[in-house]
Amino acid sequence: MEKKFVVLAYANASPFPYHAWTPLAILSLGAYLEQYGIEVEYFDERIHKKERFKELVRRRPLLVGLSTMTCFQIKNTLRLASLVRKINPEIPLVWGGTHPSMCAEQTLESELVDFVVKCEGEQTLLELVQALQSGNNDFGAIDGLGWKNNGKNVVNKDRDFLNIEDLPFPYDGKGGEILAEYLKKTDTLENIGYESSRGCPYKCGFCYNVFFHKNVCRVKSLEKIRAELLKLKALGVHKMTFYDDTFLAGKKDIIHNICDLLKELKFEWISNVRINLFTPELLKKFKDSGCVYLFFGVESPDDEVLKFIRKGQNRRMIDEGIRIISQGKIKTLYSLMIGLPNETEAQLYRTLDFADEIRRLHPGAEVPIQPYVPLPGTSLYEEAAKAGFKAPTHLEGWKNYTNDEIKHPWVKNKKLLNAIYINTFLAFRYERFLKGFWSGLIFGPLNKLSLWRWKNRNYKFFIELYLYLIYKRLGRLFIFSEKYLKSTRS
Repeated sequence: MEKKFVVLAYANASPFPYHAWTPLAILSLGAYLEQYGIEVEYFDERIHKKERFKELVRRRPLLVGLSTMTCFQIKNTLRLASLVRKINPEIPLVWGGTHPSMCAEQTLESELVDFVVKCEGEQTLLELVQALQSGNNDFGAIDGLGWKNNGKNVVNKDRDFLNIEDLPFPYDGKGGEILAEYLKKTDTLENIGYESSRGCPYKCGFCYNVFFHKNVCRVKSLEKIRAELLKLKALGVHKMTFYDDTFLAGKKDIIHNICDLLKELKFEWISNVRINLFTPELLKKFKDSGCVYLFFGVESPDDEVLKFIRKGQNRRMIDEGIRIISQGKIKTLYSLMIGLPNETEAQLYRTLDFADEIRRLHPGAEVPIQPYVPLPGTSLYEEAAKAGFKAPTHLEGWKNYTNDEIKHPWVKNKKLLNAIYINTFLAFRYERFLKGFWSGLIFGPLNKLSLWRWKNRNYKFFIELYLYLIYKRLGRLFIFSEKYLKSTRS
């Protein structure tokens, strides 16, 4: 039987103008397939024109793989799936990523889904491709696969974790072409991603990790990381982001070794780290090794809330971490969360006041405040259900399931949470995402208004929300900066 190629697609994941990052969710799978001689083509909606996707589908691939998270991305992924069905309804649609993994049975109920690849998908997708190539329609032996058997949805047993040392470098083969496209984008530091570990040792109740990785942490060996970072250097990468859920799983001895390696190779880099990990010595190590940006999920200033969400840290640890980090010169983001089940009004306003405190202690830090989103498969999802949350009953129902679509029955003032979310983005993330000549003409005045609103906690006549909704429905037709214009023309 003729061997056909495979299409792996990644839809736009955010209505906000966040900088696009290389989509390791599909590149890792593609590199794995390529090492077995399978031809792969990629579609990344953030850098490719839709005509490319249509052309690939018209060439009748063996399957189209679609990766999606539980967010705005589902809406765009459904649109791509519908397009495939319209062009050629015979092409199998294979869904993977965090949302299909956590809602496999429900995802399979959609007419726009033929297969679901659960959790870590490299080997599962390979075996599915091999079965389709051979004409074998009995998929029952493929671990980690959801499929349709004569009208009945079947989800096979979970697959064991792969040996992370055996995973191929994601930018080998066709992945290098997407890397080259992202290297042309000079508007951001974080657009090239690298994965040095999988999994997280912590058990935050709002995070996908407990379900997806089952708290199993696998860190690549120093030798493998060195070899892959050298490959990145050879490909022209000097600035990159560690995609690890927690940088190197928070293992200090490995972190010290990798920092030495990053300094030796002269990388500029970004990572997500636990705030209670830091000492003045480690902060200096990060700075000396080229770290230019740090992300911290601090979530709340309230010990009762931190315990409820199983954060594994307390206010004392957070305060000490902020004190240490503010002494350095690394740009920093501290993420906060509101709208949790059983949240009191006093807790909400303590979180807002804490954002001010963070910015006093660490001037210039980004402090976005995001409404809680119940993710299926997480422990807090069960708490949300107890508090009256009604989950969508079908895949299509999740398409508007985002931070700005607050449907929680326990939230009395949903517009206030929406306003805070948009307000803190415009007020505290303007410098990073919206500042530029053309975008400044539009968003400069909104930034000033947002800073005034934040200072006065005044959300009356919140026109920013309506402007945002118009922008969102127009499908990101605005151009946000001169740098973005240059990157799209190059």
